[in-house]
Amino acid sequence: MIEIYEGQNAFPASFARSAIFASVLIAVPVLTIGIGLTKPHGEIVDSQKYPWSSMGKIGGMGPFCTGAVIGPNQFLTAAHCLYDKPTARLLPAGSIHILVGYDKGEYRAHRVASRYTIPTTFDPSLYTYPLGPKGWIAARYDWAILYTDEPFPPDVKPLRLASATSPLGTAVKIGGYTTERPYVMTADPRCQIGAGSADGKLISHDCVVHHGTSGGALLSGDDEGLILGVEIFMYSPGVKPGEQSKEGGWAVSAVTITEFLGSQVAGSIEGQKTITRSVK
Repeated sequence: MIEIYEGQNAFPASFARSAIFASVLIAVPVLTIGIGLTKPHGEIVDSQKYPWSSMGKIGGMGPFCTGAVIGPNQFLTAAHCLYDKPTARLLPAGSIHILVGYDKGEYRAHRVASRYTIPTTFDPSLYTYPLGPKGWIAARYDWAILYTDEPFPPDVKPLRLASATSPLGTAVKIGGYTTERPYVMTADPRCQIGAGSADGKLISHDCVVHHGTSGGALLSGDDEGLILGVEIFMYSPGVKPGEQSKEGGWAVSAVTITEFLGSQVAGSIEGQKTITRSVK
């Protein structure tokens, strides 16, 4: 089941750069999502070089996160990035700005979302610490696809979604815009997949991730440009909150999203219900 949110642009076209991404970033204040300020930052990567050039920073009225271009006008991120905790509401699409290839105030493209889809089974209120059984269920559906009316530039090459789950030990890499280094993309290019959930919807990894990496693409270390998962929160089970030098996190498997997109094309999403909401 998928919810579709539509809306008018809530900000003028001139709303960009420092106005969009101030030095003090706002994020979901939940312990299991994007907290870990003492971890080494990772390596600074060239946001103009593929595959990093197909990733970007999103923000607006709510949390600031990372995401990736997956189609001519499609941008993939985490669903919790579209949730405004103070108001306990999902953001209107028109308030969400996307900066592709962002680096030190410059970017390759600026787009505003016109609508987005998320699973109706995702419930951000279930993200509490410690993460209970219901929270782990919500995590399985923590993904969102933003759509823009204006396509991304032709030279922005969309990243591909994996159609099969990768096994334990698969080499991966991940990059994003962290609160510590919000103006450059940092990445851990040398990490691997750990255990996953029994249903295959969640996969763990031992990559260095920080607040702001949420929504970032967990990329294959061997197949350039292939997305294996979408980063949703940090630290593998058993890591105590005080041990902030530990690394690792969890991602929604890209296979889940691939299946959704395939079903969309085939027009055979069994039992799907869509809800359209207009934002004045």
